[in-house]
Amino acid sequence: MERVKEIIKGDMLFHLFHMELLEASEGYARLKARVKKEFLNAHQIAHGAMIFALLDVAFAISVNSITDAVGVQWSFNIFRSASLDDCVVAESKVIHKGKSLMVVEFKAESENTKKLLAKGMATALPFPRK
Repeated sequence: MERVKEIIKGDMLFHLFHMELLEASEGYARLKARVKKEFLNAHQIAHGAMIFALLDVAFAISVNSITDAVGVQWSFNIFRSASLDDCVVAESKVIHKGKSLMVVEFKAESENTKKLLAKGMATALPFPRK
């Protein structure tokens, strides 16, 4: 999808975290990134910001594959973290696409352990591109 390529090209966080797009279709995205030493917190586990970054980029790809939109609300729980060299896989799916708002479900899992790391929802506001 051309829109997805454009989103990824302009998303600096995608490149900073060395994310890899695994799958994308209209309203859906799945991507992953490896936990590097630079992404660890003081407890030597993946920083929550890394997990949120993956969820946020998956969210951005899924909503913007439909229309230009920005996130305005996120709610999620982190159940466990990932360790150094683990791959975190984030998945996002649009579950409501209205004229004035879109709602997304997303989750993050450990590719190594297959355990659920985080799950939640987010809201986006569609807006016309300039």
